[in-house]
Amino acid sequence: MEPLAVHRCVEVKQEIGWIEKRTVETSFDLLLYEDRIEVKDASYPIKHVLDISYRLDERDNKMGFLYLHTTGGIRTYYIKTEPTDLIKEFKVLMPSTKYNM
Repeated sequence: MEPLAVHRCVEVKQEIGWIEKRTVETSFDLLLYEDRIEVKDASYPIKHVLDISYRLDERDNKMGFLYLHTTGGIRTYYIKTEPTDLIKEFKVLMPSTKYNM
């Protein structure tokens, strides 16, 4: 099954070596399917996802946050671009899943 939308998220880690401290940035995809959202090693049934929101300051390539509002709490992911396609596709699914909890 092909995802309805894909959005790139970023993970930032600090690594400390013998003589240096470095920031390592890796990326991964958040995948929206008709029945679930998959992120790295987690999967959320779409009926448990209440909303998706974000906050992004695009000045100077700053990072923003994507908030996945679930029945189990809010999951936060770093992003660098606006997730407009992801949110648009989620809103299309929302009417049919809104009250199926």
